[in-house]
Amino acid sequence: MKKIFLIGKLNQVFEGINNYLSQDYSVQVCADNLEMIQGMLKLNQPDLIIYSMVGVEVGNLNIFFELKLNYPHIPVICYGSGSEFKCIGEIIKMEPFHLLERPAEGAKLVELIKELVPEDDAEEKAPTLAEGVEKRKCVMLIDDNAFQIRVLNEVLKNRYDVQLATSGMKAMNLIGKRVPDIIFLDYDMPICDGKLTFQMIKELDDAKDVPVFFLTGVKDQEHIDAVMELNPAGYLFKPATAEMLYTCIEQYAR
Repeated sequence: MKKIFLIGKLNQVFEGINNYLSQDYSVQVCADNLEMIQGMLKLNQPDLIIYSMVGVEVGNLNIFFELKLNYPHIPVICYGSGSEFKCIGEIIKMEPFHLLERPAEGAKLVELIKELVPEDDAEEKAPTLAEGVEKRKCVMLIDDNAFQIRVLNEVLKNRYDVQLATSGMKAMNLIGKRVPDIIFLDYDMPICDGKLTFQMIKELDDAKDVPVFFLTGVKDQEHIDAVMELNPAGYLFKPATAEMLYTCIEQYAR
């Protein structure tokens, strides 16, 4: 199955593209943030990139230079209006960019995708990220609080292999090296928060089934509802005790 990297701002057009293409392609989504895009491309390069340009700004120009200079072999479909194309300038008239003006039917988008990345008769099976790992369960801790993450590591390291990440993007890089058996994720983090990190994890074929437990220090009902709407394996209030962590790991880790 061809892999497509969908970049853009979360809106109705973005969600429409994702829903339409997810039926036939492996779609990975990412906000139009240069640092996040760089991290995702280092982790897993797609067959094609689609940039949903609704709301694009002049400041996004550095993203286009990044794709042009460092990933010229990956075709990029820029889906936008004439004014949005004009906002970025002449660079999107060059390779590897291909313009598709909206609104356009989904069939037209698929037609362009097939033109740029033809289906192979028999695609080779890519090796899974989890091949060859040790049998001891691997636990990932994602929290921007360095002290908190060190405390949890001390609790777990004698029983499990522990991966520590102080940001969502560092977590994605670690998953590329070894897919954990369970993840404990801080909900309130700057830039790439728990919600966005959770969504990126679920877009990875090898990690989408990994149980994710949110860690949160806020106990009001509105906050809890926002967490549970994402359908995680569960959530724990901070500070999480050793017994709580052990129970989750033994019951839910793959």
